[in-house]
Amino acid sequence: MYPEYLSAIGLDNLHPGMIMMLFGMLIWVLPEFMRRFLSILAPICAGIAFFLLNEDSRFTYHITDNLKVELIKVDRMTLAFMLVFVIISLIAAIYSLETQDRKESGMSAFYAGSIMGIVLAGDSIAFIVFWEISAFASTYLIFANKKRRSSKSAFRYIMMHGFGGNMLLVGIMMHIAKYGTEFVNISSARDISFWLVLIGVAVNAAIPPFNGWLSDSYPESTISGTLYMGSFTTKAAIYALIRFFAGTEFLIWVGAIMAVYAACMAIMENDIRRLLSYHIVSQLGMMVAALAVGSDIGIDGASAHAVTNIMFKGVLIMCAGAIIYATGKSKITELGGLWKKMPITSICFLVASLAIAGLPFSSGFASKALVTESLTEGGYTIPYLLVTAAGVGTLLSITLKINYFVFFGKTDRDIDVDEIPNSMSIAIALGTIVTLFLGIYPDALYNYTTHATVVNPFTIHHIVEYIAIFIGGTIPFVLYIKKMAPHDEISLDFDYFYRKPLKNFIEGISKAIYKVMQFFDNHILKGMQFMGSHLSNPYLWTENSRSIKIKNMSFENENRLIGDVIQAGVTALCIMMIIIKLI
Repeated sequence: MYPEYLSAIGLDNLHPGMIMMLFGMLIWVLPEFMRRFLSILAPICAGIAFFLLNEDSRFTYHITDNLKVELIKVDRMTLAFMLVFVIISLIAAIYSLETQDRKESGMSAFYAGSIMGIVLAGDSIAFIVFWEISAFASTYLIFANKKRRSSKSAFRYIMMHGFGGNMLLVGIMMHIAKYGTEFVNISSARDISFWLVLIGVAVNAAIPPFNGWLSDSYPESTISGTLYMGSFTTKAAIYALIRFFAGTEFLIWVGAIMAVYAACMAIMENDIRRLLSYHIVSQLGMMVAALAVGSDIGIDGASAHAVTNIMFKGVLIMCAGAIIYATGKSKITELGGLWKKMPITSICFLVASLAIAGLPFSSGFASKALVTESLTEGGYTIPYLLVTAAGVGTLLSITLKINYFVFFGKTDRDIDVDEIPNSMSIAIALGTIVTLFLGIYPDALYNYTTHATVVNPFTIHHIVEYIAIFIGGTIPFVLYIKKMAPHDEISLDFDYFYRKPLKNFIEGISKAIYKVMQFFDNHILKGMQFMGSHLSNPYLWTENSRSIKIKNMSFENENRLIGDVIQAGVTALCIMMIIIKLI
């Protein structure tokens, strides 16, 4: 009865993403004093519109009689991703109240809305439109840091996402030609559209070798920008991978190797945000491995882990931003003993770090149970072991390394710490509460997944497994605590193999084009000067001749130089051509 009433008045067709985008544009153009109110109101209104949606909701725009764009199509997977996007949008808006200006706040809301548009898209056309919008909107969040390094990073970011977007666009066009505009799983296909769409989505999902942009751009973004980008871009890519590639078996190995590789890279990092960026890649690898299994539990595992990851990773990023805001430092080697000066941040970071490592009764433990169970049921023993090893790396680099050397370990440093805004503390606490809730009541998470797969994560086997991981990681950390201390070093990623050659290639092309243009500039200018002077003074044509007869040639006719005649003739010809053109 209630949904029918909503449908009758059209309230179940309101688009949460477009509401966010509209508020983003209003925040951008309206005075600064309205920013805080509108930035909070935007996710609230989007959330109301989301809760009015149901599986019968549709929003279709007819471009022509034969071409339409379906902006809203809802199923259980859509609802799961939309719910967490609405929640994190509100938390991020609260967190950013005192750290963003009007333009950044507006673009953040606009960006969040475009990601919601991707999830709600009912066909490939709406999907690619919102996908491209999100790429450009997120680029601004890097530029907004207003530093030379962030400008360079933003340029690399848009170049990389421009490449991925073009691959995806061509692949989608081929996909539409073959399957129509509807979303179709193409895991069984191996045509050119399959590979183009996969490459395009793999860029946003940070699948190696396309992962370098993430650890390059997120640390260079603004404090709030890192939170928005870490919560939306890659998770929308996981959503797209589920839609297009669930059941693509070779991606199981890609995801498992990706998880281990990024966890190992994180261990070597000293910058907190760069370290967390690598762990975003590692957690994405677990999701990719699960969705590639293709079973109900695998798809639900990828979706559930995306949901929990947005929350606990959001808390970790918010805490890192609070540290940078309060101390002006982001390197672990420059920090220490912060739990006394930042108790709320310290406790919340500890809770979230235990969740990402999969501590029993944490949200990460609940979602990883689906991931590992999907690999076990599918008989993928080695990928399962690789995912487990990635969990050990996560434990070492975040749960132990950052908590000890930044918050709770002994230190001789006396670091000046400014007070963070109350809005930051409230947002961090809210994210932590959601993370704890999903860990203590995992059924609330499972019941919201696509197939509502329910497992018991609290089996003796599963609990003992993760306790073993904790013991196996903690003992060597304690024994070799001095060697575990972070230090500055340059870490080379996959982007090393194409950033340098690409830079040289672009520089070479630029120099070649410059020389060609310089050649034409010089010679055309000289040619025009030559023709102009020689037409006005025809004696210049004869004066260098070796023939005395030609040198003595006269161009005078009734006391007028023939050059004047030529000029008058050319002028008359131009006028005639203009008149003919006008007629």
